[in-house]
Amino acid sequence: MAIILSDLDGLRTLLDDDPSWATRRSSVGHPTLLQMIACEAENIEDPVGSARILLDAGADPAGPLVSAAGCNAQSVLEAILESGASIDGPKTWTPLDEALYWCNRDIAEYLLSRGAKIRALSTAAGLGDPAEMATFFDADGALLPTAGPIGSPFPDTVPAEAANDPAAIMNHAFVMAVNAGQHVAAKWLHDRGAEVNAAPPGYHWKGTALHAACWRGDADLVTWLMSIGADPTIHDGLANSDAAGWANHHGHPELVPLLT
Repeated sequence: MAIILSDLDGLRTLLDDDPSWATRRSSVGHPTLLQMIACEAENIEDPVGSARILLDAGADPAGPLVSAAGCNAQSVLEAILESGASIDGPKTWTPLDEALYWCNRDIAEYLLSRGAKIRALSTAAGLGDPAEMATFFDADGALLPTAGPIGSPFPDTVPAEAANDPAAIMNHAFVMAVNAGQHVAAKWLHDRGAEVNAAPPGYHWKGTALHAACWRGDADLVTWLMSIGADPTIHDGLANSDAAGWANHHGHPELVPLLT
């Protein structure tokens, strides 16, 4: 309650009485108080003030940094970075990856300006950078080991046997390009073998690129995907819905006529 009300003195008193509040983990909801701030910043009067107090008290910044990138909480993200946290966070899923997954382009640009690294093929695809994507292929057009592994904000969606599978990595990057609205990058990957109807690991909706394009309301990408053989009858693994269902659910009924 001290955090929600931005009672900074009260928060300091609570931490003085019991420092473990800064590091304590919950088995339900947000795992830590700092992660709650990263995810609920828009509902807190002074999220940065509370975040700084928790960081000074020893809160782990790694997970909350990724969450701040995903929740578009730039002020909290900046405060965590100012505390000395690594801008690239965990090795297999970085704040930059998280920002791209949730289409937070401003956060992605900010992280790049601060020196964030492009971790994998999917990161480059989400940024729409064919030149950077090319660095993950050898001279013969084969994927390099650096192209993966597949990461995700939902690690249970990435089976161990798929994380470094070249076809899965390629298809994961293709869906990331579509999800991020990067038409040029998506075509570049399709030309190199990405499968238009694949439902690759790493995505919580467990669907195809067409599901992602319908979610984002991107008519140009929907039209292109249909032109290269996208199957609008495929159902995702989250809501068990076809592409038209996704278009309607996410407020884009104008896309439905394109799915015939």
